[in-house]
Amino acid sequence: MAEQMNTSVRADNGKEGRAERPSERSRRVAEARASFRAIRLPYPRQDELVAALDELRLTGQLSKGQTQGGVRLIANTGSGKTVGAERFKAYVEAADEHAPGSQPVVIATVDGSGTTRSIPASILKAMGVPRPEHGAEPVLWMRAFDALERYETQLLIIDEFNRAARRPTMSSAIATALRDVMDRGIVPMAFLATEEARDVFKRSPDLAGRLDAPVTMEPLDWLVEEDRELFLGFVSGLDGELVDRGILRLSSGLAEEALARLLCEASNGNLRQLCRVIETALAAAVRRDDAAIGREDLADAVDDWSIANHCIAYNPFRAK
Repeated sequence: MAEQMNTSVRADNGKEGRAERPSERSRRVAEARASFRAIRLPYPRQDELVAALDELRLTGQLSKGQTQGGVRLIANTGSGKTVGAERFKAYVEAADEHAPGSQPVVIATVDGSGTTRSIPASILKAMGVPRPEHGAEPVLWMRAFDALERYETQLLIIDEFNRAARRPTMSSAIATALRDVMDRGIVPMAFLATEEARDVFKRSPDLAGRLDAPVTMEPLDWLVEEDRELFLGFVSGLDGELVDRGILRLSSGLAEEALARLLCEASNGNLRQLCRVIETALAAAVRRDDAAIGREDLADAVDDWSIANHCIAYNPFRAK
């Protein structure tokens, strides 16, 4: 939405009555955005992922040298897969039971090339090994195996595994290569992906057959009581953090049911979309130096972010 370009006057900037410079306002908004993005809230669906990953890791520790297992989580973009994996990594690394310099959990993100060579290179890059793309594919795999053993890795998480589906001629070869990692007993593996990856698993029954029951992380449905309670708890936590961190001065009432229902609908029950809507509304409120996010801020945010990014075709806040 267009905003007025008038320069505001702030009385709390240490220079009573001095007009706030545009650069100062920009810094306030940037700081508010950065503080908002630093918020980390507990989320039960992520707890289920963390538990599944830890069970897989511990099972691997008790069966070293044997064929290792794996697990997959297929969910929409923005459902919290990667954040959950990062939470798990931090949780494991915080435990005082690992040798200095070890990397008990490695999260390797598949790059966009979708080649078998890109997988070991992604693993080496995630582990901070110098020149991760140096060498032919067999050499890269040998280097990756050596790094996983040298750094005593207990669980390898392959993020964005759906990218393996972009080149159907390569996806089966990628799945076979990763299956061989488990068959060699090197490390158990977890696969985080969107729906595209289902085709990879269908074409690779040998890999799918080695995996535990899938972990699910579906979008939240306001009409389902459990989902509604999860959503209300999450937005309540965000609202509280905005005040506790000094980003806003007053609660915005985000957990009020009427408002929360519209937020859930506008975000499709997707946490990433929800956070982008709230952050966009937050920026508008901070630009005006308002104490809290208003309903119109949220309505404008749905127009400016959700509809503009084709996440939703209408604005629940403006529906009659």
